[in-house]
Amino acid sequence: MVKSRKIVCAAVLSAFAFAAVSAQEVSFENEVSTDIVNISITDDDTDSKFAGFENKTTAEYTSEKLDMGLVLKFSLTQEDDDSIRLGSDSYVDDYWVEFRPIEMLGIGFHKGQLLEGAFLPCLDDQQDAEIEAGNLRNDFGVFVRPVDGLVISAGFDFDSFFNKDDTDPLINAGAEYKYEEMFAVGAMFRNIVSDDRSIGVYASYTGLEGFTFNAGYTNNGEIEDFNVVGDFINAAVMFESDAFALNVDAAFSLDSDDNTTNDLYTAVLAGYQVNDALAVKLYGAFTTDFDNDDTWVFTVKPYVEYAINEHNAISGGVCVGISKPEKTISFPVSWVYTY
Repeated sequence: MVKSRKIVCAAVLSAFAFAAVSAQEVSFENEVSTDIVNISITDDDTDSKFAGFENKTTAEYTSEKLDMGLVLKFSLTQEDDDSIRLGSDSYVDDYWVEFRPIEMLGIGFHKGQLLEGAFLPCLDDQQDAEIEAGNLRNDFGVFVRPVDGLVISAGFDFDSFFNKDDTDPLINAGAEYKYEEMFAVGAMFRNIVSDDRSIGVYASYTGLEGFTFNAGYTNNGEIEDFNVVGDFINAAVMFESDAFALNVDAAFSLDSDDNTTNDLYTAVLAGYQVNDALAVKLYGAFTTDFDNDDTWVFTVKPYVEYAINEHNAISGGVCVGISKPEKTISFPVSWVYTY
């Protein structure tokens, strides 16, 4: 596995070096973040622990014939025995390549495209999370764009087996149609030939300036960071007017008899752009299992973002988590360099 990651990393970096000669658009972002200290408060004790830090590097190249990208992550963490670990379980966190030999056909490696209605804006700002059942991503796949606004994708994930007893290949297919700046509808079928298949159907309305409404249904899916698993419906509202922005999203489980997962996730992200450099934001999230009164969790995070110059920005705030067994406090800060 380590060897394959090194091969992928070297191949993508070599491709970036080649593409830079004739690049149409190259973007780069490096983010260093830390929560400084994690404080846990229970009825019996108060405990604090160094939160470590994470470095995330994202590079992306796009052109008429070729798209590719690479995401690298590593972290410094304090282990339970108080030792310090520097590294990552998955140094190459993500990569993607799509080349288009002709205008209507794209051939992709790990290239994803999240269906519009499956987008949850509060997740996008706070976690590396998404409704995976609504992503057209395949480890190897094709994208067919026969008419303007329509994309059809099909392919398979690696480690698939064919003609092997008791093992089904990981075959996926989906499509989305966008009509101008009005709406988008799409569906995704993952692991089609498996009994463990997932199905997602999603829609997005963007017909009003500054307003977006997303909704969808997922069968046998997951929102991992908030433990919403199985069949659920999702919805999101995004509103922006001048310096003010408000995002609200939610997912409601239809498998309420499962006591190991949450029935409800909902979050709010509000922001106000004070001036060109300074923005203040407030994030809040709530999860619960209606059949278990001890599972609810409420999180609130006020923070500020400040653009030092064209390439450098910093942010800082405080994050408070409240649940029945404990309260947690951390102080997330970050520095982002972009060009």
